[in-house]
Amino acid sequence: MDVPVTALYAGLLGLLAILLANQVLYARLRTGRIAEWKPDTLLRVQANFVEQVPLALILLLVLEMQGVRPMLVHAFGATLVVLRLAHAWGLSRDPGATYPRLIGAQGTFLLVSVMSVAAIYSFVVDR
Repeated sequence: MDVPVTALYAGLLGLLAILLANQVLYARLRTGRIAEWKPDTLLRVQANFVEQVPLALILLLVLEMQGVRPMLVHAFGATLVVLRLAHAWGLSRDPGATYPRLIGAQGTFLLVSVMSVAAIYSFVVDR
């Protein structure tokens, strides 16, 4: 089955995953030249990404395979990218609570919840 929308967002998020991993590596190698708190927070950004994004991509794939309108699948995918960027940006700027971090994290939880309900709904409607 052709899943071009999910392929686009999986690719974009894959590149973001590599960027986040490289930031962690850079911070570990340059500990004397960056803020003391930075390596830990960059590691947390990457860990949060790895924790949340795979399930979100699986849900995106399921929705696309279930025949959900492509524009809605794009909306979910683009929102996921924006939320993960907001989370990464917010947490990499300050180790404490920031609005971008909060919006990125809570927005991802909400998005995964909405996509989960949509997947369940698509199952029920198809039966």
